[in-house]
Amino acid sequence: MKKFKSLFFIFCLIIINYILCDVYMHNPRGCNNRLNESGQNRDNNNRLYDTQNNAKGGYCWGPEMHFYVGSILPIEWTAQHGCNNPNTHCEIVLQYMCGNEVRDGRTTQTPPDNAGEQSGADTYNKTVRPDPLTGEDKTVFFYGMHESYSYFQECKRRERNKGIFVADQKPKGETARYTRQNPNGNRNGFECPEERDYYPYWHPTPWKDIAILTDSIERCQYYTKESQNVKDRNYCNLTVFNNENNCRANGGSWLTSPSFDIAPPTCQIIESSRDNHLGNSPGGQPHLFNWTIPNDLHEQCVLRLRYNISTADYDPWNSNVNSSLNGIASPVSEDSSEPFMGRNYTLAFDTAQTGRTFQDRSYVFAIRPRPNGISSSATIHNLNVRGKRGNIVQVYPAVEYDFAPTHLHAKQNEYIHIQWTGCDTNPQNNDGEGTRGTDRSNIVQMKAPGDNHPASDSDISKNPLFEDSSLRFKLAYLDQNNTYCLSFDQLNEKHSGNIAEVEQDRQNCAKLNAASKYYNAGLIKLNKTGTFHYMSTRNNNFSNRSQKGVIIVEESIPTWAIALIVIGSILFAIILIGAIAILYARSHPESTINKKLSSTPLSPVLH
Repeated sequence: MKKFKSLFFIFCLIIINYILCDVYMHNPRGCNNRLNESGQNRDNNNRLYDTQNNAKGGYCWGPEMHFYVGSILPIEWTAQHGCNNPNTHCEIVLQYMCGNEVRDGRTTQTPPDNAGEQSGADTYNKTVRPDPLTGEDKTVFFYGMHESYSYFQECKRRERNKGIFVADQKPKGETARYTRQNPNGNRNGFECPEERDYYPYWHPTPWKDIAILTDSIERCQYYTKESQNVKDRNYCNLTVFNNENNCRANGGSWLTSPSFDIAPPTCQIIESSRDNHLGNSPGGQPHLFNWTIPNDLHEQCVLRLRYNISTADYDPWNSNVNSSLNGIASPVSEDSSEPFMGRNYTLAFDTAQTGRTFQDRSYVFAIRPRPNGISSSATIHNLNVRGKRGNIVQVYPAVEYDFAPTHLHAKQNEYIHIQWTGCDTNPQNNDGEGTRGTDRSNIVQMKAPGDNHPASDSDISKNPLFEDSSLRFKLAYLDQNNTYCLSFDQLNEKHSGNIAEVEQDRQNCAKLNAASKYYNAGLIKLNKTGTFHYMSTRNNNFSNRSQKGVIIVEESIPTWAIALIVIGSILFAIILIGAIAILYARSHPESTINKKLSSTPLSPVLH
């Protein structure tokens, strides 16, 4: 037991604690526990995980995206209470997992915590046919799931870490389901509350670390060393015990779960951002991390973003801030009354929120091998669309349409993978162009960023980003079936001149109404250098919203030039070392170098 107490001491020293605020992922689309609700608010915050976010956040479900191994994906988000500023301590933790049971589901209901041993039980693995979201005649899982059923069963049986500081909160249970943030043991999908609230977690988890963005670079060595990417985790075969001593004392075996045996996560300083502001970085661009997609092929993966923020009223990294300060010894207390100049004021202070975790997760996506003929060394940039239908007030805390990234810097002969997804179940009264409730975007080149009209194809052909005119046509019209589309005159006649109805008509292909909510243009090689501006003709609505982007393609350095630079650098280094040696020898006549130089016969000189 003494060893276990020392482990508690270490846990209290190294574990991050968190506070209340909101975080929303915008690329890839963060679900915030949504699915296909058509209302402003999500239906169920317990569906898959505990977000702690506003119910209005998140994007509705769209067909699954896929990303190629080694491609660069911009992960974009907004965080309400800022980071790396004097008011907060914070970290952003990015992780992903893949698995055969990972799925978005087809209902907003929480999956039942029921193994379904009895005949006809409504189990977490219930299936339905046809697909309720797509109408396809295929069998799909009814309930969504990220963490597995068995993972949660272990969590709700395992003793919680009782060496952790929980202030004056009183968890109402003894297992890892009960934490300071979740004292009532509420269930959210099959997530383990203790794992959600603390990083790095001390038991095996399915989450692989991508990056930790911190306000203290000194912690990076610890994070990269302790990550499950590189360090084994231990557990007891008797699930109730969470430490080696108790496990063995009760006849159990203390087992090892090997590390993922992958590279440690990136760890770097997070850029500064202000609090009380769900906005961009100081440079005016979204907060982002460029993730290089790993060689972890799977059709069912999900991305997780945790926003970890703590108060400075105590030092969560101090080893003395542990369970010995729980209860009446806590340095902070619930809605405390504080004396000041002979009177008292009462604080709005929730000790369950002075150290807290908020998160958002993506919908399911696939990691796929590169297409045939694309070298593993070739750079691939993902170009997506973020945002949802509506004006800035209607979509908040999500964002209006934009490209992700809006500014893409690439080299000649690199590739871009243009792909986006959306839905048809945005709130029906949200502002926007085309059929109500629908997300659609396209790409058409412009002459200049201040323009709000696309360039003509004859003008584009003089300096095209996309040299293939058929590709330009596809990106503009999104493969809509021309035999289905109606001209404006036909639409006007059909609706007796009612322009509002013309705009809504599914056969109005000028508004992209007949396009699919998912579009994939595939890999496109960037052959030309230059600065290329583009827009979405559907959503770019001057003075209301802007959906524009720019791709800057610079000259790449050819292989022979790289080789020449390397050889030149080596020769320069040799010459420099030789010159230094000669100068040293001449200034130190008694040195070994000078004696060797003096005794070395000179080569014949040709006259």
